[in-house]
Amino acid sequence: MTVPTNFPVPVLDKLPLNMGIYLSDDLLNYVHAERLENAGSWQISLGDAQPAMFNNLLSGMFQGVETILDPSAPSAGVNGVLVPSIQEVQFSIPSQTRSDYYEVWIRYQFQLYDGEGQLLADWPLTAYGKADEDNYGLSTDQPALQAAALAACRDAMAFFTVQFRDVPSVKAWLDRQLGGTS
Repeated sequence: MTVPTNFPVPVLDKLPLNMGIYLSDDLLNYVHAERLENAGSWQISLGDAQPAMFNNLLSGMFQGVETILDPSAPSAGVNGVLVPSIQEVQFSIPSQTRSDYYEVWIRYQFQLYDGEGQLLADWPLTAYGKADEDNYGLSTDQPALQAAALAACRDAMAFFTVQFRDVPSVKAWLDRQLGGTS
């Protein structure tokens, strides 16, 4: 069973900036695998979801979005470059929590570079998702755990949308870019 990776596009006033996005090979291939005592081996594949997640997120927030090959190199045509990474993934399964839910926590780390390749900001963001096992049944593909992970990705998008302008170093950058109107 494949869990859909449809991510919403935020609906808000777009910043009149062109944002670059750099998705590393580590992020694009990210898989969390863990063996739980008395519960077997579990795997969460997050890499395939990252391009759609970040393209939708940034296209809803910025006037333009462009994929960047090297965040530390000058990038003509972009005001900044966002570099996300996954620092940690934790999960719980129903037998651990004595509930009907699979739960996933993802700790992202974000870096923002200016168009000249200088690091401007570096901040964490933790996201949470859950899925009811009754909606997925038993399967070796572990679709409920994967659904909880994708819900955590959507949670990360929501938090990023709300908090981006409030990160102090991001706010300072936006003020410089927008002439103090952020």
